Amino acid sequence: MKKLTDNTGLGKVILLCNVVVLVLFIISMLFLMKFDKTNRAVIQERKHYNSLYEGYVTAQHPLRQDSAEVAYYQYKLDTLQQKTAATKDEKKALSETIETTKQTLADKQKLQAEHLAQVSELEKEYGPALENWEKLNSDNDAAKKKFWVIAWITIVAFLLKTLVFAHWGAKNNKNLQNIAPWMKDGMKPWMSYVAWFVPIYNLIKPLSFFKELWNETDYTLESADIVAREENSVDNSNLFMSIWWAFLLCSVWVMNFVLYSTFFREGAFYVKANHGSMVVIAIVVMLVCICLETSLILQYNKKNKKLLDNESKF
Repeated sequence: MKKLTDNTGLGKVILLCNVVVLVLFIISMLFLMKFDKTNRAVIQERKHYNSLYEGYVTAQHPLRQDSAEVAYYQYKLDTLQQKTAATKDEKKALSETIETTKQTLADKQKLQAEHLAQVSELEKEYGPALENWEKLNSDNDAAKKKFWVIAWITIVAFLLKTLVFAHWGAKNNKNLQNIAPWMKDGMKPWMSYVAWFVPIYNLIKPLSFFKELWNETDYTLESADIVAREENSVDNSNLFMSIWWAFLLCSVWVMNFVLYSTFFREGAFYVKANHGSMVVIAIVVMLVCICLETSLILQYNKKNKKLLDNESKF
């Protein structure tokens, strides 16, 4: 019965997934820059549009009162004109009241006409501004939607790649469990999945799991005299893995927070940061992370191959 399984194929699948994730991430950054272009236009236009909108709305406020007052004095005039005075004094008083009402009505109509003319004048500027504002927001919403579609595809691809990575780690750990008795007291294969997918725990546990897998594999190879021990050599593999993990955390958490603060919040990042530079930095960080991970997987695949080639020694 075979004790070991060949997991190098899974390692190659991870490398392929990394290429897909990197390509999707770069595409998402391009869509993010397109969104940034429309978003900047909206933000730049907002102050001008709000100023015109407030002026237009303010100018409309008196119109309702004007209409009510004109209607009131028109109704009063019509009512007075239908009255019949019995005496000369009543006729004189009625006539004076009618003339006063006519004058008041004329004043109210003149004021209403002035307000309507003011609104009409403001509408000439506000109308095109409203059309432009609606177009800018429509373009911005479309660009934002396209970005989030590709962003979610990238996230799903990254999660699938992480699942494959966790499975690869579990399979390699199971190999060690089958040939190294002392590994029975170490991390179990299922811990690989827990390490990657349990929140907070996944900030450090995948690194410690990978380090244990790497170091115990080296120890197993040396114990079986498959690899010669080099007493005076310096092993930088743990440092290398720590650097990879630092870049991974930076690309997944830090850079995503920076990008979100730069492109979706009008705070210090949005105002002070160069948006194009932020995208370039994010891509570089992701690229370095993937290159480091590729190197680690290729190196461990070689260890897995050595174990398989010398399975009879266990």
